[in-house]
Amino acid sequence: MIEYNNEKKLVKSLKKTFEKIDYPLLKKIYVHINLSTNKFHEIWSEWWESEPPPRLEVDMILVFEDLQNPKEIFIVGVETKYFKGKKRNFYEGIQQVLSFGLFGFDSLLLWHIFSENVTNKITDGYIRSAREIIEGYNLPVSYFGTKLVDGLHFEFFSPREEYSSIQREARYVLQSIHKTCDGKRNPLLDREETEKRKKMLKIILKIPV
Repeated sequence: MIEYNNEKKLVKSLKKTFEKIDYPLLKKIYVHINLSTNKFHEIWSEWWESEPPPRLEVDMILVFEDLQNPKEIFIVGVETKYFKGKKRNFYEGIQQVLSFGLFGFDSLLLWHIFSENVTNKITDGYIRSAREIIEGYNLPVSYFGTKLVDGLHFEFFSPREEYSSIQREARYVLQSIHKTCDGKRNPLLDREETEKRKKMLKIILKIPV
């Protein structure tokens, strides 16, 4: 059993694991991206002559091939929260992941990951509560709730259709993220300002515009 001291170390391990997976639809992974750098502000001000959007750091950015338009890329902003006990709140991360929508991500994912030491009863209680908030208010956010077991294997508690006590490998998780997020897209992309921010995001990530 591997216990992580904090989310940053866990996210870095996830990145290394995902990069080793043979999943051609995954184009690139970025972790701990700060979208409030001086470069960001300079480019934004130069091209749009206005104040840049609020400061933000994203835990993980997954760049996939767009399932609906294979000629395009599909950018998912991921907020992760790691639970090692009952000290954290079930709603943690919702505020952060919603803010990602302003920056032009195609989809937003909140991923709650529970340590193997946390009982299934506590895990299920936290995840059910988070789902009630997200689904009850119809938030434009995909939600994953998983337990980390046996290294980087996962037991799914959410999405409900994925629920299983079977240990899933990282490749299965990656495919599930792609499929689930494809079905719930960022509604703010219909706004011209958000489209500009998506172009800005692609420039920062060195993705061809």
